[in-house]
Amino acid sequence: MNTKSAPKYRVALYRARGCYFAWVSELPGCISRGATEVEAIENARAAIRAYLWVTQVLAGDRATVELEIGA
Repeated sequence: MNTKSAPKYRVALYRARGCYFAWVSELPGCISRGATEVEAIENARAAIRAYLWVTQVLAGDRATVELEIGA
C-alpha cells in the first residue's frame, strides 16, 4: 500500500471581472480562472499538474534562447 500522500498547495481565490481566479502562491506564475469558484479550483488542479510536469521536463535542459521583453 502506498502511504506517501500527494503534496498539497495553498490556493487563493479572487473574484474579479465577473469570474474567479485561483492563484497558487507556492508555484510562481501558476494561476487559473473559472466561471465559478469550483471551476477555478478544478482548473487550478490542472494548472498545478501542468506546472509540475513542465518544471520536471525542463529541469535538465538549457534554454534555447533567453530574451528580455516588455509587457
